[in-house]
Amino acid sequence: MDLEFHPGVQRDVNGIMAYYAREGSEALAERFFKAMQSQLAKIAAHPERFSPYPPNPRFQRAFIARFPHVILFRMKGGRPRITAIKHQRQHPRRGLSRW
Repeated sequence: MDLEFHPGVQRDVNGIMAYYAREGSEALAERFFKAMQSQLAKIAAHPERFSPYPPNPRFQRAFIARFPHVILFRMKGGRPRITAIKHQRQHPRRGLSRW
């Protein structure tokens, strides 16, 4: 199944990767990127497997393994729309108004 991305998701990813490269290393940023890609592939294959996002059950969440980030998405037109990738401690409603 194809994924659709809100334009703000690119800014989310760029910011997260810049943080990991600055505070950790390029290798850490690359590990984050690979973990995120792996979770996006799982969303594309089986979006129904992910739990609802408590602040708004129209959205679903996918935790990124070994990182404190979550991918928020919702089903629209039969395909997953990725709305935000954010740190779990950011405001719960951050990114929900993007679509």
